[in-house]
Amino acid sequence: MARISSGTFPVSRGYRLRQMLYNPWSIPRYPNSASRAGGSDLDATDESGIVGSDGTPDVIIPPMPFDDTPVYADSIDLSSMAFHQVWGRLLTPENIAVQIHTDDIRYHAWVAAKKVVEQDRQWHKDRTRRKHTLLEATMDQFLIELSLALLELCPGSLIVFVDPRLHDDTVAMVDKAQYLIALFDKANKREFVLRPVLTGKYSIQTNLSLVSCLPHAAACIEAGVKMVTMSVGGILEWYEQQQKLVPKVTADHPGIEAIQTCVSYILHNRLNTTLLAADIRSWTELKQLSGIGGAALTEKQLDQVSMRTLTTWFPRSDDTSRSTINARGAPYPTRYLESKRGFFLSLLPAEFRSLVSAVLYVRLGQMKVWMEEIEGVVNDELRHRVKLAKMDLKAMYQCKPWVRQRASEGMDRKKASRRPSKRSSSSLSASSASASDSGGHEKSSARKGTATPLVEGVDYF
Repeated sequence: MARISSGTFPVSRGYRLRQMLYNPWSIPRYPNSASRAGGSDLDATDESGIVGSDGTPDVIIPPMPFDDTPVYADSIDLSSMAFHQVWGRLLTPENIAVQIHTDDIRYHAWVAAKKVVEQDRQWHKDRTRRKHTLLEATMDQFLIELSLALLELCPGSLIVFVDPRLHDDTVAMVDKAQYLIALFDKANKREFVLRPVLTGKYSIQTNLSLVSCLPHAAACIEAGVKMVTMSVGGILEWYEQQQKLVPKVTADHPGIEAIQTCVSYILHNRLNTTLLAADIRSWTELKQLSGIGGAALTEKQLDQVSMRTLTTWFPRSDDTSRSTINARGAPYPTRYLESKRGFFLSLLPAEFRSLVSAVLYVRLGQMKVWMEEIEGVVNDELRHRVKLAKMDLKAMYQCKPWVRQRASEGMDRKKASRRPSKRSSSSLSASSASASDSGGHEKSSARKGTATPLVEGVDYF
């Protein structure tokens, strides 16, 4: 029976080690020619599991072909994050837009607006010129406030985004990243990763998201990024639509092979970059990926695991899968960064150009909608705070006596205007007396202003 060990599973490395010590049949043996990515062939072992039939001594404690990989929460539900205690957090426009109308998240928008307005009033006193508009400053402060709240709930790093609407403006993107770093440094917090800003010139650890193919990943790695994020669900859906595949995920799925090629490329060239798998639709997809540097799980997926790390198997040196072969055959370094501005996509094959457009630009359009929704809520909080700041509290709480006297006189006039005059009351009494059939006693009682007695036998209602 051949045992193939590959993929990423919701178990810890310690659990796997204990399983190997208590079950010698699960220990990987060398050499291995049956594994696609980290497996071992036990057909050539004897029943003792110590020495193979070919005379090769078994390795009782071999170099471990697997290791822990961190879990990042793709959610900002604070109560849920406090319960799960995962390694890191992934802050995106999507998961903010989903929770922006809740009290927990809107509170941070209120705090951001309060701080920005108070700071703006101080700048006016000091005659200091403001660099950003009030809305821009409040949006940045809201991102910082929310990030600080999330950093208190995770021991690892927090991946923060730069406004995706600036994706085609490098200067504005770098300025925004430096401004966010200054705000984090002011709060004495810098355990975070910013995206999508290049690291070479500004020494900012970055994560480039929505990477979709090996040429795209290679260009990002040569730019000096610390992490690349690949949308597993988006890539697999594109291949399924193009090739009309049944959505059955196996190791031979072209989308899985494309992602695994990027992982093997990083491991083969020993690059100082990790690959984060995001937008995972099911555990079956994650179990087909080996050697990844992390996994971003949704709140529903986090409810199905009870640990902050997963176990991932690394591809073996004798792996002969198509993804490993393609990774070894890919040139490193490439010359994608030497191309002129705006000509990167033209250097890619037609298939990869279509894939990048489907994964990257469609998602950027969705992010723009989410950012506008977030901006609308923050703008409401800012307008409310500005309205309160402009309110004259002295006139409200320190009213002068003559002001109260004039107000009381006005109320007296209103009450007097509501009372009927003597002339109108006499005419009303005369009209009621003429309409009555009960004689002169009723007329005199009406003039005196007393109530007219009810006549027995008359239905008044």
